[in-house]
Amino acid sequence: MVLERLLLRLYRLWPLLRGARLAPGARVHPSARVTRWNALSLGKNALLYWRGDALIGLHGRLTLGADSHLAPYFYLLIGDHHLYFGHNVAVGPRSLFFCHSNGIPADVPVTPFTECHVDGDIRVGDNVFIGAGCIVLPGCEIGDNVVLAAGSVAKGRLESGWLYAGAPAKQVRRLC
Repeated sequence: MVLERLLLRLYRLWPLLRGARLAPGARVHPSARVTRWNALSLGKNALLYWRGDALIGLHGRLTLGADSHLAPYFYLLIGDHHLYFGHNVAVGPRSLFFCHSNGIPADVPVTPFTECHVDGDIRVGDNVFIGAGCIVLPGCEIGDNVVLAAGSVAKGRLESGWLYAGAPAKQVRRLC
C-alpha cells in the first residue's frame, strides 16, 4: 500500500520533472508517450489518458485547456507546429490529429514517389466534443460549441455551433 502510493506520486511528478506545465488537478497517465515534455501545457483538471502518443518536434507545442481530456489511444503528430485544445474539450478514443501530413496539391504531377507535405497548426475551440476515431488534418480550425461525429475527417474551418459528420466532415445541423 505504501509502495503503491509512492509510485502513484512519482507518476504524477514525472511530467513536471521533465518540464511539463501542469495546472492543479491535471494528469498524464504513465503509459502516455510525449516526445518533448517541456512543450506540454495542461490546464486545470486536464487529462491525457493511457497509451496515447504526442509526437512534438523541436519547435512544436501542445496545449490542453481546463477540464479537457484526450481519451485512450490518441495520436498527435504535431512536429514543429502548435496543437491547441480549448476548455471543456472531450476527444474520443483512437482520434488522430495531424499538424504534418502527406498531401498532393492539385498542381503537382502525381507519381508513386511524389514527396509532398501539408503542414499547419490545429486549433480546437471551447466546449467541443470530438467522437471516437476522428481524424483532424493540418491547418484545421474547429470553432466553439462543435460536435464532430465519430469517424469523421475534419479539414479547413468548422464553424461554431454545429454538428459535423462524415468524411470530409460536413454540417449536419445547428446546435442549441
